[in-house]
Amino acid sequence: MNEKVNSSLAKVPIREKASYGIASAGGNIITQILGMFLTSYLTDSVGVAVAAVGTMMLFARIFDGITDVIMGGIIDKTKTKVGKARPWLLVSAPLICLGLIITFSANSGWSDGGKLVYSYLTYIFLNCIAFTMFMVSHTAMLSRISLNGNERQKMASLNQILNQIGALAVTTFMVVLVQKFGWQMTAVIYGVITMICILIGFFFTREHIDASEDGEVHVKNVPLKVALPAMLKNKYFFLLTGMFILILMQAAGPGSMTYYYCNNVVGNLGLLSFISACGIVPSIIANLFIPSLAQKFGRRNLLIIGALGNAFGFLLCGLFSNVLVLVYIGCLIKGFSVGFLFACGFAMASDVVDYGEWKTGIRSEGLINSCVSFGQKVGLGLGPAIATWIMAMGGYDGTAATQSASAIASIRFGFGYYGMILSLGIAVIAFFMDLDKNGKEIAETLAANHAKQ
Repeated sequence: MNEKVNSSLAKVPIREKASYGIASAGGNIITQILGMFLTSYLTDSVGVAVAAVGTMMLFARIFDGITDVIMGGIIDKTKTKVGKARPWLLVSAPLICLGLIITFSANSGWSDGGKLVYSYLTYIFLNCIAFTMFMVSHTAMLSRISLNGNERQKMASLNQILNQIGALAVTTFMVVLVQKFGWQMTAVIYGVITMICILIGFFFTREHIDASEDGEVHVKNVPLKVALPAMLKNKYFFLLTGMFILILMQAAGPGSMTYYYCNNVVGNLGLLSFISACGIVPSIIANLFIPSLAQKFGRRNLLIIGALGNAFGFLLCGLFSNVLVLVYIGCLIKGFSVGFLFACGFAMASDVVDYGEWKTGIRSEGLINSCVSFGQKVGLGLGPAIATWIMAMGGYDGTAATQSASAIASIRFGFGYYGMILSLGIAVIAFFMDLDKNGKEIAETLAANHAKQ
């Protein structure tokens, strides 16, 4: 019994921490490509109207909400020797690879209706089915690997470091690869890399909670009719969902504007990699210190600080969009701040699972973590969708040789002030995420309960 308690609270081997993070880096490759390049691919290369792209992304979110809940319920009912969440990493890896390739295989010669239907179908398959399968199961894995809050924070921070390396692989090489090989072959390259990363996560991680000495996981089947009412009694579930929607909106919405800012405002698309790096490298540095800072100050306080810092960085980018040096400084501040948002946000998702079990006696990793996936993908879709509507109101035309003054102004707004507004919303939600106060008591109580099973 004591061995099971020690297993759920013990330090997680570095191999598992790294493998879990590598899988996340693979997932972030997809997030970065969809957030930064899908809109420009569809508007400028395929010829889909910018407003139609925004509407497509918003429509997909409705279907996404359904698939996230379904996937969460499936995970809670999954019962295999390797666990309840881990098997779905294996299934999702090849599907994501296929989905990315077909999404970037549209033909600009098709009719407008044909291009739009194809874009809808492939985007829904990739984002709402394949990526849902990965995102819900991978996020649930963190709450299945350990009950130790400090270990989770270390994993979440390493996760974000490797995530940012994955992001650098996209922002540094994507434009170069597209110019050399075209969109489809570039999608093949990144799709295969993503698949390998996710498979590493499957083969080299374990679910330690409810695991016996031989490594077999004995999971309790939680029916949806039991898990759903328990989840709805968990106030932090709703706060976490809203927070992740805004976190991903501020990343994907203004992030998708970086291409247009460099291409149309600055007139130098080559700056995209450098501006992106200004946001990525500081995030890597921040995550080296977040585990110790979270242990000292609490995750909620770090979230608030990160959100306010992020808002200030966006404000600089909006006020001084013509002064590149200040834009670089703003991106550096954003990069450092956003490291707090993602690392603490993902670790807090597992805290929400623990809180739910502590309050109701029902542990629902799949269903509760589906809110993280749902929030991410709503943010991934809604953020760029609103950005495209902002550009549409400004009169942006992807086929025009030059853009109007109003179109340029809309790009500046989307690149700066839009993200500032979203970041202030994150700060408000984070204020109410006061899970730190009972964290130690909850972890010890649940570890003892699981040892008795």
